[in-house]
Amino acid sequence: MNIRRALQEDLAVVFELEKKCFNDPYPIELLTMLQSLYPELFLVAEHDGRVVGYVSGLIRTDGSGHIVSLCVDPEYRRKGIGRQLMIEIEDLMKKLFNVCIYRLEVRVSNSIAIQLYESIGYRIQARMSRYYSNGEDAYLMIKDACLIR
Repeated sequence: MNIRRALQEDLAVVFELEKKCFNDPYPIELLTMLQSLYPELFLVAEHDGRVVGYVSGLIRTDGSGHIVSLCVDPEYRRKGIGRQLMIEIEDLMKKLFNVCIYRLEVRVSNSIAIQLYESIGYRIQARMSRYYSNGEDAYLMIKDACLIR
């Protein structure tokens, strides 16, 4: 498994992954914007030279890191790829932007993702009503690593 910074030419594959992972995928224009705004925080995971997952993030005005999207091809799930991508993006946020508080939103129905996030230190902070386009609620999850040395 290789994790690297996404390139412009990876975006078409990332968009196809989005469509596999989510009922309401981010449009290619948003992915392009995220990749151009924070190229160091837009990572892909490769297996045998094939992109099988990605994570994107940004730095919020309050200085916290925001995990915008995490997606792993359904054929490659439950192999630790999502965990590796999360650890890598958190490390980069800390190293490059001195971030120690991370946040993300996740569908309340996505118990597997919630379990992953909790296992690496995220905690549910709030329920956001009708967050997704289909009306489903989201959990706001936050990880505070400021006191962890």
